[in-house]
Parts: sequence; C-alpha cells; structure tokens
Amino acid sequence: MTEHITIKGAREHNLKNISLQIPRNKMTVFTGVSGSGKSSLAFDTIFAEGQRRYVESLSAYARQFLGQLQKPDVDEIEGLSPAISIDQKAHSSNPRSTVATITEIYDYLRVLYARIGEPHCPKCGELIQKMTVDEIVDAITKSLATSKTSDASAESRTGQTIIFAPIVRGRKGEYYQLLYNLYNSGFLKIRIDGTIRLLSEGIQIDPKKRHTMELVVDTLYKDDFLALNKDKRQRISEAVETALEHGNDLVTVQFSDKSEQTFSAKFSCPKCGFSFPEIEPRLFSFNSPYGACPDCHGLGTESLFSTTVCPTCAGLRLKPEALSVFIDKINIVEFTALTIEAAADFCLKLKLSERQQKIASSALKEVLDRLQFMLDVGLDYLTLNRKAGTLSGGEAQRIRLASQVGSRLVGALYVLDEPTIGLHQFDNEKLVDTLKNLRDIGNTIIVVEHDEATIYASDFLVDFGPGAGKHGGEIVCSGSTPEIFKNKQSLTCQYLRREKAIPVPRQRRTNNLDALKIIGAREHNLKNLNLELPLRRFVCITGVSGSGKSSLMYDVIYTYIANQLNGAAHKVGEFKSIKGIEYLTRCALIDQAPIGRTPRSNPATYTGVFTWVRDLFSALPESRFRNYRAGRFSF
Repeated sequence: MTEHITIKGAREHNLKNISLQIPRNKMTVFTGVSGSGKSSLAFDTIFAEGQRRYVESLSAYARQFLGQLQKPDVDEIEGLSPAISIDQKAHSSNPRSTVATITEIYDYLRVLYARIGEPHCPKCGELIQKMTVDEIVDAITKSLATSKTSDASAESRTGQTIIFAPIVRGRKGEYYQLLYNLYNSGFLKIRIDGTIRLLSEGIQIDPKKRHTMELVVDTLYKDDFLALNKDKRQRISEAVETALEHGNDLVTVQFSDKSEQTFSAKFSCPKCGFSFPEIEPRLFSFNSPYGACPDCHGLGTESLFSTTVCPTCAGLRLKPEALSVFIDKINIVEFTALTIEAAADFCLKLKLSERQQKIASSALKEVLDRLQFMLDVGLDYLTLNRKAGTLSGGEAQRIRLASQVGSRLVGALYVLDEPTIGLHQFDNEKLVDTLKNLRDIGNTIIVVEHDEATIYASDFLVDFGPGAGKHGGEIVCSGSTPEIFKNKQSLTCQYLRREKAIPVPRQRRTNNLDALKIIGAREHNLKNLNLELPLRRFVCITGVSGSGKSSLMYDVIYTYIANQLNGAAHKVGEFKSIKGIEYLTRCALIDQAPIGRTPRSNPATYTGVFTWVRDLFSALPESRFRNYRAGRFSF
C-alpha cells in the first residue's frame, strides 16, 4: 500500500484543478477561511470517491438497493482507503433514537440483559430461574448426598426427599374430576394445603376456599441412593420429567431438612405461576413488537407528536417483562437513565460469577470502550436515554465518533467536520488525544478544523484560500507541522505566528441600567441560579460541557420570553421569576439546527427574497402578455 493519498485534478465546486498528496496513517488538518474549499475536497471529493469505490466493490444484487453514486469531479485519486464521514449535518430526528442507540451501547446492553440478567416476576417480584432437567436432577442428587441421617427409629427410612408437581395454586374449586383422573393415572398421593393425603380416600374439599394442590410424583430416600448409579439417576430424571409435565413446567422438591425449592423448566414464577416470555435481546428493544409497550409501541408518549407520557409504561417504552430483568438490581431502563460517568462506574464495579464473566466479557468490553470514549471527549454529563433530537451539533458528532472508535476499525479513512465546535478547551484536549489514538491504531484522519490546538496536534496541514467562493479553491500551502507554520503566504500561519490577531477592544461599552434578571433557575443541573444580563450589550456565556449554559439560555430564558413575546408554546424550565422582559419586543433563536427542511430550500427561499423575485418576473410585460402569475416562476 502506498504511503500517500494522491489527489490529481480536483474540480468539485470551487476547487481549481488542485493536486495534493496526503500522508496515510497520519492526522491531517484542512484549514482556511469559510468557503475556501475545505469541505469540497474533504467530503465532496475524497470521502465521496471512497464511498463510491466501496459501493462499486459490492455485488450487482447489493448495488441495486444503494443506487448509483456520482463520481466526483476529479481526474484521479490513488491510495484511498474505505472512508467514514462524521460531519455536522443534522443528526437523527427519529423519536426512538437515543445516545445509547446511536453509539450501539444499547445493542450490547440488550445482549447482556438477555444472557446474564436475572428475571423476576412482574406481579410478585419473585426470582425466576430456568433450569434443564439435568440441572434439577443434579440439585436433587446433591441434596441426597449431603442430607443428614435423622433420629428416627431403626425401622424408619432416612433422608426423605419428595418430588411434587404443582397442579393448582391458590384457586377455588371442587376439583373432583381432576383428583379422579389423577387416581386413574396411577398416582397415589397428593398434598392439599400442606397436608399429604391418599387419592384413594375420596377427597372432598371446600369449593368456596382457595386451595393449593401438589401431586406427589416420587419419594426418594437417602438409603436407596448411597451409591448413585445410572439406573437410580434415571429414576430421578423420570420423576422430574413427570412432575414438569403435570406441573406446567414447574417441579417442587421437599428436601430431607423440610426445606422446599421450586424449579422451573421455563421462565415461570414458582410463586404465582406467571409465565415469563423467552428472554432474547429483542425483548429489550423498543423498536420490536416483542419488547415494546403494546400501547405506545415503544415511543413512551401517547402518540408520535404528543408530549403526554404513555400511562401504560409511564414513558419507559418497554413491556413489564423487560423491566423485570435485572443485573445487580437495576433493569435496562434504569441503566440507560444513568449518566455516562455513572454507567461507566457501574460497569467497572459490576461483580459477575465465573460463568457470567465468560458470557458477558466481550459485550461488557464494547460497552466500556464506548463509555470511556464519551468520557474522554467531555460527554460525561449526558444520560444514555437522552433523545438524539435534543443533542447539539457538536454533541451529536462526538457521539457518532464514539460509535466509530468503539468499532476499532483499522486501515480506514476518517473525515471529520470541526469536531471541536462548541467544546471548552478543557474538553478539547481530550478529543484531540482520542483522534491521536484513532490514528495510532492504523487509521488516516482528515479533519476540517479552525481550532488552534487541533492544528498544532496535526501531523500535516493543508491551508485553503486565499479567499472564499470564486476567490478560493486553491491550496495556499501544505506540509508537515510545525515546519509549515513558517509559510509567509498563508493567512492561517500568520495568525498562528501571532503576526496577526483579532484586536481586543481598548474600551468596553458601559453597562446599561436595563437588565434581564433571572431569579431561582433550577432547570436540569442549575442550582437555584440568580443572574443579571445587561440588555443591548454583547453577552457571552461560557463554561465546560454540561455546566448548564444551554439549560439557562434555552430551557429557561428563551422558552419563557418566546412564549411571552412570540406567542410560542414551549415547555419552560423551572425558575422563580424573570424580570426585565418589558424592555424587549421580540426573541429570536439561532442554534445549530439546519435551516433547510426540503431539497428545494435555498438561501433565497429561506430568507423570503425569492417571493419578491417571482413577483418581479410576473410583472414583466411578456409575463403579463402570457398571463404568467408568480406561481409560474416557482420550482
């Protein structure tokens, strides 16, 4: 494999027939002014060609489902690896999508809970264990071997173990026909409400009272099993199978010390008889009818666009059976309600038996790897059940990166679009270290970035420019860092050398008397916050990820003011009072959400300019002659 990715004659968008060599298995940063062609080369040329080549390598049958990908406008690209793009585009708006599902953590959790989870009865809370016939026989033979000889007379036999088949539990009835049929089938004894009686007695019971009836299948004595051989084990096995057949897959064993234990060949509650479904990974999926709440179909709300919590599942989205499977006393919904930091701590402290360790080790490692990455990039404050639609662009990108890092691919090409956006410098360093780790295991990293720390951490720098649009599309300079920083033509390098800088104002505007006063903000992690924001001033709110910036600005301030001034109907965060709103006339939100909702949307249609353009063309003499109205000029 060549040591470089070689691009020849790239002309996509505003790129001006550029050629470039990028080192493989290194971290390369594309920088330059906005609109200079960075994304055109990184995403629309390099990634697009890598994706197209991968699709072309598939069979004709597979390609028919993927469609044909257009070849980017480039003469040749050599040394290209399979490419993975992680950009700033809109993340999933699927109401079912969460942090856990995006990172694939939930998939591994479903496997863990299906394989090592302990099911409990949703009705009575009793532990439910599924055992094979051999496992039940082993438990009985072990008891026979360890039972102590009683102080009974020499004539009596010692170490009595009785095998029962539970046939009626806590139900009213006469059961005359049932008892008659059992007697005709060759059974001799039955235990009714704790008392063993002969079926030949012609038993009569009160039909108005609740009764528990257990058929005596076999009575085993320690004396007979001092030397356990194949025939004697066969007798126990046949007794267990008979008990399971008559007891709805349940068998109760009374040991020689009078203690009792109920075994289940299926997931059935030994106490109330609740039949538990087969525990499979799909039982824990809110996207599957097998596990989703039957009323809300896994949404957690009454309908798709409703905010009213589903009364059946209380917003938990799963069936009661799925919520009754526990690992270390918490179910899968309680696990996903943990923050990423708390979830990682739980996994590290989890104590498993040797058998559970063998089953769960690989899945648990995958979960921990993804949790650790999100900790490394400053997302420790997010909960795993956080909906994808509520994430910022930077958070969504880092979460998608977590799923890629967790897969531990080698020899791939990763193309990232400003992964440090919105990050505090404290968290930025963690992200850069993660990108380096991704590079060190044998991957090529291309990052479109303006962040100074990321540029300094790169192995290779490509500066685009000199301007934007038709004034850009050229490579001003490229080379290894830090040698490239000496370049005189690069505007970016001039800023890196501190030859140019954004001037700090020599004097600030004095604070106005008017202010927006927030009192007692308590939304999310805000701790009864009191704050004054001066009006008609440029105010900056900063802090590490998860410190409460968005909770204050969006969930409290914006939602309240927009409801008051714009007639909106947002759910407002918790606070005592907000004063100073009388100085404002309107509130506008500018966030990272994409503005275009359809493929036809463009800057002219979004800003409303195109309405005036259509009116202008419809007013032309020729348009009037042809009776063309404004709608004629709409696409």
